[in-house]
Amino acid sequence: MNIIKGSVAKLADRVAMDEMGFESLDLMETASEKIADYVRERYGDRRDARILVLAGVGNNGADGIAAARMLLEDGFDPEVRVAGDLHKASWEFLYQWVIFEQAIERRREQRVGDTLHARISVYHPGDRLPDCDVCIDGVFGIGLHREIKGSLKNFLEEAAKSNRGETLAIDAPSGIDTDTGSLMGVGLRADVTITFGRSKTGLLAGEGKEYSGEIIVEDIGIPDLAYDRAEELAELRRSMEM
Repeated sequence: MNIIKGSVAKLADRVAMDEMGFESLDLMETASEKIADYVRERYGDRRDARILVLAGVGNNGADGIAAARMLLEDGFDPEVRVAGDLHKASWEFLYQWVIFEQAIERRREQRVGDTLHARISVYHPGDRLPDCDVCIDGVFGIGLHREIKGSLKNFLEEAAKSNRGETLAIDAPSGIDTDTGSLMGVGLRADVTITFGRSKTGLLAGEGKEYSGEIIVEDIGIPDLAYDRAEELAELRRSMEM
């Protein structure tokens, strides 16, 4: 198994998009489909399964919202809670929010009389997170390398003590530095982590090993050449910092 630092994986994503012509939304759609597939396989005969998506305002959160939209279209009834400053949200996150709301409206129109609880809302300190059968963790991904503070810390602390059922992490458990495996102050333990392209060193070391649960590596189409190029760029950065 090829194992790389999370920061190198982040660089590989950029190489794939900036140098190889991959589209951000196409990669996101593929990654989100892997998350939705896992839930379908586990809960496919239980459309009443309570699904909660925890989303940050970056692309990890966008992945979570996209997976929620796919599950909604399959007849599930997911709820999304968002934490973070919406003024700092990525454009992909905002795009996924809009099309998730559009999917909710389509389902209402197509299934008149259907009791639909699917929604997306912003978390506020003091809010209680709903109980769920499966919690999809899309708060932080592989780009976290700083201590979590403020409202995001409160959000993860609330999530950690809530009745989450099974927790499925997108790319990495929130709170784990995927370069080192260190816990960045607070984190969310996963039963399963679906990580993309290659496994990350931080999922296999330190607290990362404890928080990741079962690790599943899914291919989303980023070529080996992008990872090779990312390793070269990372090495160049290290040499310039010395």
